[in-house]
Amino acid sequence: MHINKNLGLFLIYIVVTILLRFFSFSPSVLEHDESTYLVIGRDILQGEVLYTDVTDTKPVGIFLIYAFFQFISGYSIFYKRLLVAVITGASAYLLFKSSEKLFANRRVAIAGGFIYILYTSTWNYFGLSPNTELFFNFFTIAGLLLFLRKANLSYFLGGLLLGVGFIIKYLVLLDYVAIVSFFMVMEFLKSGEKLSFKFIAPYFLSGIGFSIPFVLVNLYFFMNSNFTDFYFVTYKLPGRYSENAALWPYLKMLLDFTGRFLPFSIIFFYVMFSKSGFLEKWVKPFFIVWITGVLIAIYLPGKGFSHYTIQLMLPISMVSGLFFHPELQKTQFTRVLFEKRVGALFLILFVVAMQFVSIKTNFLAADYNQEVADYLKKGLSEKDIVYVSNYEQVIYYLLKKESPTKYVHSSILSTDLYKAYDIDNKSEIRRIIRGRPKYVLVWRKFGLVQDMIKNDYQLDKTFYNGQILVYLRKS
Repeated sequence: MHINKNLGLFLIYIVVTILLRFFSFSPSVLEHDESTYLVIGRDILQGEVLYTDVTDTKPVGIFLIYAFFQFISGYSIFYKRLLVAVITGASAYLLFKSSEKLFANRRVAIAGGFIYILYTSTWNYFGLSPNTELFFNFFTIAGLLLFLRKANLSYFLGGLLLGVGFIIKYLVLLDYVAIVSFFMVMEFLKSGEKLSFKFIAPYFLSGIGFSIPFVLVNLYFFMNSNFTDFYFVTYKLPGRYSENAALWPYLKMLLDFTGRFLPFSIIFFYVMFSKSGFLEKWVKPFFIVWITGVLIAIYLPGKGFSHYTIQLMLPISMVSGLFFHPELQKTQFTRVLFEKRVGALFLILFVVAMQFVSIKTNFLAADYNQEVADYLKKGLSEKDIVYVSNYEQVIYYLLKKESPTKYVHSSILSTDLYKAYDIDNKSEIRRIIRGRPKYVLVWRKFGLVQDMIKNDYQLDKTFYNGQILVYLRKS
């Protein structure tokens, strides 16, 4: 019966996640990084060599995931987004299992899972768009669940799963360090004994597990001919790609995150500052350490991208679920605002409002990328080349065309990012134009490209109130 209850909850989490995210399944682009994953994942499946034939700043894991998605769903973006929803719902279930293990209260655990789903299925740049954080969160929470079982094999497997998350995005290292260091110190202090190998051994095993995926990836590229390209992207590029982190943009991003999810933010801070005598003393310090680790991870790249906050949603959702613990003392205000009919009404209104935004923003809005692709298809032969310039790289995917440059993400050649790659963007763009692409696309204005094509190309069509320019090579 217990297994059936958990299976039913698992299915409910999946279904709710799919329903909340459904209207985001159709647009060709929610966030441009996903477009890069689509193109490179497809190309890997077709035999292209990662970092040599096609490249990006991300670790290998995300591209392997999208190569797998391509294998099982073909060119359907809809089905790929459906798979992302399933992974997100499964993450919520693993969060439920971890919370149940930590807090020994099913109601709290169930609430934490639903809060995670609502967090990740509301705003495009905070979870609706498939970003790396949604994938590595799955491995992070799965690893935590294994650590909580406190068996040597579980520590090893937990480390292994977090190691898989690490090769999706390296910032998972901060999750791992925060979780493992806290548990190791806590176990030592609780024992009252002298420090010995028996305290370190389980976490040493977890460290071995954590290192295995990264070691295997290095070994794979070392045994092939493109280790130099892998080495550059893995060890040199991150230092060049990151920026000096400015405090105010970082704080503004966190304030934006707090405001967008204000009901959950109120719940989270209420729990953290409330007297929680029903919890073991180490629980709140654990979450403080974990959240601090994640905040450092978000700050380090210096980018301030909204989707970085998805990494915060795991610990915050677990803590927020404690608001529904029967022993948590609540004020009259919180009882009225969040419990029973009023709380249910607020939740329904919140979900309906967000669905309305999603329908308007994603489902009903014109998909200009698809319109451009449909127009170009009419004039393209199998051998014709398209160059998107500073426009959306998803066009390559929609047209089933290869990128004419290994630098798939259009920003690499059209912004200062080319400096991080230590390449001459003018030479690379000139090489692309010499390849005589039939169509060249420009978003608003890109003087470097427009100067190069002015003699051999003519403006053929515009989209989106003249902001998307389609240039056709003269006969």
